[in-house]
Amino acid sequence: MIERDGIAVRLLHACVEVITSEDELMQVDAAGGPVMVEVVSAISSAVAACNGDVLDLFDDASRSVSRLEPSSGAAQFWDAWLEGLAEAAPNDDEMTLEDFRAMLALGRDEVARALESGLGDAAALDVLVAACEAADASEDDLEVFDDAADAAEEAADGSTSVAAVSLARFLRGLAQA
Repeated sequence: MIERDGIAVRLLHACVEVITSEDELMQVDAAGGPVMVEVVSAISSAVAACNGDVLDLFDDASRSVSRLEPSSGAAQFWDAWLEGLAEAAPNDDEMTLEDFRAMLALGRDEVARALESGLGDAAALDVLVAACEAADASEDDLEVFDDAADAAEEAADGSTSVAAVSLARFLRGLAQA
């Protein structure tokens, strides 16, 4: 079990990981790098302001990103992914390994639906699929974050998708307790 405050800290670390990767993201996509920083800055602000439970954390993060102007497929990816995470988030002050797996799976499904509608970024979905598979194979509540991040980084290695690379950095940050 991971307490709500621990999840909030992990989300903030994840945002910082993307923000500190801005130069790398700009090398992948000069216009998309700043968009990714804008997205995670919105997430970070929402998490910092949230006083609710795990569901509220992800609902607030999702709403903060949906209010942004979706100027790219990368931003649309984040909007769909966060919406899926929020839909599966537990309405509680803690999250289990199974909750996290369910959240990742529904997030992946929302991204796949967005792609079918012509929105989003297919390379980011590939990274998310790898992260989900690694999380499903993980048996430890705390290692699941590292396992998902490792798989995401491997899947994003050499990618020309700013959404894929930013997702890998986000998941790496999420692994920091």
